[in-house]
Amino acid sequence: MIDTHCHLDSPEFDTDREIALRRASENGVVAFVVPSIDSSNLDKVLQLSQENQSVFCAIGIHPHSAGEFNPNVESRLVEILDSSNSKIVAIGEIGLDYYYDFSPREKQIETFRRQLHLAKRYNLPAIIHNRNANEDLIQILEEEQDGSLKFVLHCFSQDVDFLRKALDLQGYVSFTGNITFKNSKLAEVVEHVPIERFFLETDSPYMAPVPYRGKRNEPARLPLIAQKISEIKGLEMKRLAQITTENAKKFFNLVLILLIMFLSPFSLQAQEDEYEEIENPYKKFIGIGTNFGFNTLVIFQSWNDAGVNKERSSAYEGKFFYGASLNFSPIDFNINRLEMTYTFDRRYSDTNYPDLSFIYRTLTLTSIFLINPSMRVNFYGGAGLSYIFNSLNLGHPYRVFKSSIGFNFCVGFMANIPIQGVGLFTLTGEWLMIFDLSNYKNVYDVELKREVDAYYYYSQPRLVLSWYPEFLNSLR
Repeated sequence: MIDTHCHLDSPEFDTDREIALRRASENGVVAFVVPSIDSSNLDKVLQLSQENQSVFCAIGIHPHSAGEFNPNVESRLVEILDSSNSKIVAIGEIGLDYYYDFSPREKQIETFRRQLHLAKRYNLPAIIHNRNANEDLIQILEEEQDGSLKFVLHCFSQDVDFLRKALDLQGYVSFTGNITFKNSKLAEVVEHVPIERFFLETDSPYMAPVPYRGKRNEPARLPLIAQKISEIKGLEMKRLAQITTENAKKFFNLVLILLIMFLSPFSLQAQEDEYEEIENPYKKFIGIGTNFGFNTLVIFQSWNDAGVNKERSSAYEGKFFYGASLNFSPIDFNINRLEMTYTFDRRYSDTNYPDLSFIYRTLTLTSIFLINPSMRVNFYGGAGLSYIFNSLNLGHPYRVFKSSIGFNFCVGFMANIPIQGVGLFTLTGEWLMIFDLSNYKNVYDVELKREVDAYYYYSQPRLVLSWYPEFLNSLR
C-alpha cells in the first residue's frame, strides 16, 4: 500500500521518525508522499525524501499559509521544480480553507490559482485541501481544467454530489481515518467512487482511525483505513490494497516504486506475506450475452459494358437484428465470442434485388483484445471469421440457398458493472464489420438487365449486454 498523504516532517515524529517508517513498512506500506505546507518546511520535506528511498514529497503552500505567498516564495518553488528532483511527485498541499480563514480568502484564491498553474507547467498532479469552500473550489477547478490538470482532493469529506463534480473534472479523491469514525457519513461516498479513482492516506499525524482516534496518527495505521473501505465496497482487503496502490503509482508517476519494493528489507516481505497478487476486479471467464442493432449491407458491383468497365455501390440500411453470444475469456485481456445473429428483412418478394434476401443469419467467432482490462471501462479491438448463411428464405421465388465465409473485425468499449453475489455485467457499444470473402460472379441484376460481379460488406453498429455469473467465474 501507499500512504499518499502524511506529514512525516511534523515535530510529532522528531523523536521516532525512523521507527514510524519501519513500523509502517512492517504493516505493508511501501511508499509515502509527504507534502509541504509553507515555505519553512520546503527544505525539510525535500531532505526527508532524499534520506529515505521510500519517501516522496510534494511542494506547495497550504491555504493556512497563503498570506506568506509572494514573488520570492513563488520563485523558490520554481527554483526547486527546475532542479528536476525525481522525488518531487506533486504540487501540494494547496487549496482553500474557509473554516479557519487563517489567510484572507482573496489571497487563498490567488495562491491556489498560481500553484495550479505551476502544476500544469511542470506536468505534476496537485494535492488539494478543501474545507468549507466547495463552490469556489469547484469554480476554480472548472476554469483551470484545460485537460492537462491532474488533481486529488485529499482527506475527502464532502457529499456524493460534490464527488461527482470532482470526478467530472477528471479528479481523484483520497480517504483517511475519518471514514472509521462512528458519526462518519462517508460510506455512501465510498460506495459511489469508482475503484480506479481513489487512494489511501493517513494525513498523519492527524485523523487517526478508530480505535486510535485522539492519538497521534502514523502511516502504520493505513491498513485500518483500507479495511474499512474494503468492507464498505464489498471488496477483499488484498484486492483493495493492490488497486489503490496501482492508482497511486500511476497518478504520482512513482517510477522508483518497483525498485523500492525490491530493495526495502521490510516492505517487500510484508507485501508478499499479507497481500498476494490480486486478480483483475473485472475479471471475465464464462459469460452469455444478447445483442441488437442495425445491419447495413453495402454492395459493390462491377460489369463490362461494350468494352468499358463500370461499377457502382449501393447501401441498404436500417435492418434490425438481434442475437445471442457465448463468451470465454482465458486471460484478462482476451475474450473469445461465439455469436448468432438474425436480421429482419421484409424484401422477400422484391425480385429486383434477390441477393438482399441473403442477409439473414451470421455465425461469428471473434477474438477480442482489451487495452485496459482492469479498469471500469474497457476499450478493445478484435477480429475473427463469420459464416454468412440463409436458411429462412426457402420460399424465395428463385429458391436459392447461399452461404459464404467472411472476415470480421470490431472496435468498441464495455462498461463493467459488478453486482455482489450475482456476477459481472458488461454493457458494450461496438461497431462490427463483416467482409464477405466470396466473389459472386455473373449475378443477374434485374435493374441493370445484365450480369454483374458483386462483393458484399456488412456493417453492424450494436449494443451488447453480457453476464458473467459469479459462480462460474469463481472457477477461474
